[in-house]
Amino acid sequence: MSSWSTAALSYLSGSFPYAEEYQAFFMALQGVMKVRAGPNKNSKMHWFHAFLQGVVLAYAGGLFTPLWMGRPTSLLANDVNIGSCILAYILINCVPLNLGYKVADKFPIRLLTVMGAQLFRSMGIMKFVNIAYEAFKDSPSKYYPTPVFGPILNAAILGNMGSFFALGFDGHLKNGMPLPFQNNLFLASFYHFIVNDKDGPIGEFLRTIINGFKFGLDDKLFAVLFVNFFMQTWAILQMPDFLGPTFNPFNYVLSLTERRGVKKKAMQSNKTVSPSLKNNSKKKKKKKKTN
Repeated sequence: MSSWSTAALSYLSGSFPYAEEYQAFFMALQGVMKVRAGPNKNSKMHWFHAFLQGVVLAYAGGLFTPLWMGRPTSLLANDVNIGSCILAYILINCVPLNLGYKVADKFPIRLLTVMGAQLFRSMGIMKFVNIAYEAFKDSPSKYYPTPVFGPILNAAILGNMGSFFALGFDGHLKNGMPLPFQNNLFLASFYHFIVNDKDGPIGEFLRTIINGFKFGLDDKLFAVLFVNFFMQTWAILQMPDFLGPTFNPFNYVLSLTERRGVKKKAMQSNKTVSPSLKNNSKKKKKKKKTN
């Protein structure tokens, strides 16, 4: 295995040195930058208001979702997270000549920020799936041998808390299912069934499908790599330097299927043209020839 592939494997599995600090800092930095470039672009917000708004935008999922499971929040239980929020705020808002914000707004740092924050989110999805699975695995429903909805929804809620606080319940959902819900439901389901559904038919079916694509990896590592790679890819493509923030991989797939459906309907309608219409068209062609 080459050094590049080894590095990619380490990164996408979150198993590189200082991975926790890397994810925590860039997650905090992304929250601070959203506030600094948005409501605090003129630097007129009170510092405490701006600081807490950045914390909530970055860590709302980790701050509030564990309460559903009666667990302490990672923001309070881990000093790295709140320390990263303080450090990111100081760098962006307190460095003279606005140098911190100007440097963080350059493409290389924006790319690192997206990658680090997105790795934090994707690892969080799998962590919160496992938290709920461990809590419910001994009491599944009588209809399926593995608890299904609890682990998946626990991870789905995780990625939407920030938007609920920033936009409100109606503001976040008024245009339909937002990308964080689409993404978390899809990836949480994929990871949960492959890794935790040992006895159910869904897990067995998915593991059979991925057998030809694992390249010798075990099921769990393959699922981790897929979740992280998928989220890294669409988040980078959403950057304004590429496809922009409106890009949604799920909408893109749906639009492709809709186009194919339209083409099939058009082909079927052409095939089902009535014989009388065909005869009329033939008669018209004969008349043109005789004329």
